[in-house]
Amino acid sequence: MYNDKVISVFQHPKHTGEIKNHNAVGLVDNDSCGDIMKVFLKINDKDIIEDASFKTFGCAAAIASSSVAMDKIIGKSVNDALALDSQEIIDELGGLPTQKIHCSMLAKEAITAAIDDYRKRQKRLAKKASKQAQLAKNAKTDNAEAVKETPKIVEENKSQLLVKRLQKLVKKQEKTLDKILDINKRIEQIKNKK
Repeated sequence: MYNDKVISVFQHPKHTGEIKNHNAVGLVDNDSCGDIMKVFLKINDKDIIEDASFKTFGCAAAIASSSVAMDKIIGKSVNDALALDSQEIIDELGGLPTQKIHCSMLAKEAITAAIDDYRKRQKRLAKKASKQAQLAKNAKTDNAEAVKETPKIVEENKSQLLVKRLQKLVKKQEKTLDKILDINKRIEQIKNKK
């Protein structure tokens, strides 16, 4: 059923397991055969796939297709990886039985799903960075306005303190005046008694 190349790649697959520090994950399955493929990608800031790995639950063709697909996309740009054709995987394996061609398509779909995940993550990160930049800008503007307003606030506070002091002085003077008036009243009373 399988040629020697498919059997060899199946028995000695490369890029298996989950790579550390991956920033993209794609998971696909095929309902008709039950194959499940999960692809992990590490993509740098220049959109180059630095590393790739897979976990596949499936037949020999699914595992061999996954291994070959990872070989083909490592070192490639995201766009080049998206351009990978399932026929390239089949050709690299020296052909697949007709009923197993879907396995190469599954590998292509998993890569596409992982890149879609990467792009969604990048959009979220860009949105978050933009929001943080806006917050920083707002904080800077708020601080600049606060610095501008500080002398006014200080002046207002000084004025308020001065008003309070004057009010206290007026109250003291009123009390003093009341005492003086009271004393004058007593003096008048004493004079009137004499």
